[in-house]
Amino acid sequence: MEQKDTINRWYRTAWGRLKFELAGLAFAMKNGFYPEDYARHLHSNGAVKWMGAEAPTVRNYLLKEAEAFQTLYPQVNFEISRIKDDKAELIFCRGTCLGGWGKNQWGMAHRLGLGKGHVCRYCRQAFRSWSAQLGLKALPMPRTDETCILTVEKAD
Repeated sequence: MEQKDTINRWYRTAWGRLKFELAGLAFAMKNGFYPEDYARHLHSNGAVKWMGAEAPTVRNYLLKEAEAFQTLYPQVNFEISRIKDDKAELIFCRGTCLGGWGKNQWGMAHRLGLGKGHVCRYCRQAFRSWSAQLGLKALPMPRTDETCILTVEKAD
């Protein structure tokens, strides 16, 4: 019973974290900012300290992100589809991503006045800003089959 209680607490924490992040985005947009502005504001520093290296390999970066996703977003399903030192891909499975999951994936965003497009724009810029600090280029791209592929490679 104790393990189930711990898991349920992590799920509530993940929902709380998502609500906090999306509410910040909604607030920024209500005050005239674009999703990209808010993402740059939040994610333009701290990556080197978090990663522990100024220029990690693509592999090391993606593995560290995957570990963080598992901890911070326990209901988000993903699989690493390609992982090499120069290019890696992670697929967020259908119906789950860092912006929402569950039966009503975009429900929280909608309740805050956001659409899927706002969340995707924010997410793409957050990954761009975060990975650029490490000499990498990370870009999530939603697909029409309701999955999203996060591609990571060395920046030019």
